[in-house]
Amino acid sequence: MHGPKPRSHAFKLQKKVRRLGLKIALSARTAEGKLCIFEDLEVPSHKTKNIVQYIKQMDDTKKVLLVDGGDIDKKLKLATKNLHYVNVIPSIGLNVYSILQHDTLVMTREAINRIVERMHTPISR
Repeated sequence: MHGPKPRSHAFKLQKKVRRLGLKIALSARTAEGKLCIFEDLEVPSHKTKNIVQYIKQMDDTKKVLLVDGGDIDKKLKLATKNLHYVNVIPSIGLNVYSILQHDTLVMTREAINRIVERMHTPISR
């Protein structure tokens, strides 16, 4: 008669706590020297070997997260599609888990500006 009722046991973190976690994760990557900043993430062609050469030039990288400010370039998306150790996300999708999962973080100036702007916007209730 009184059977189980489906419900969610998930809990949500407060926005202040999520922002603080993002700040701490970005600060940790900066302190380790694993944060690279470029003007843009434009690649000359959609070939994967270009991205592989760029990553081999970086010191001691296993997993790389590329963060772009706006929409992700189609050539960049095609060039990184076959690489399991490279992920590309827009700046709006950046979160603590993805930062901690990758050992090197590559960002554009536009992405940094958007993240800083997101951090300074007031929390609406």
